[in-house]
Amino acid sequence: MKKKILAGLLLAGGTMFAAPRIGFGINIGAPAPVVVAAVPPCPGPGYVFIDGYWQLPAGRVVWHDRDHFDRDHFDRDHFDRHIEHFRR
Repeated sequence: MKKKILAGLLLAGGTMFAAPRIGFGINIGAPAPVVVAAVPPCPGPGYVFIDGYWQLPAGRVVWHDRDHFDRDHFDRDHFDRHIEHFRR
């Protein structure tokens, strides 16, 4: 009888650690500084301007200044061929 009670207590105690855990955090601090970048003239048709971006390595806020022009790689012909699929 004692073995059954002990086994039941161990089983019930083990289920305490299997409970789901939910956590969230709120960080209140200074907002990231505003980045103002002048967009240079476009080098020609078919180019798009690609901005920099914010990254959060190790809790720091870092702006990666990757402003540049690149060819527009969006395949409009492929999209036009399959437009009916997207309209469903």
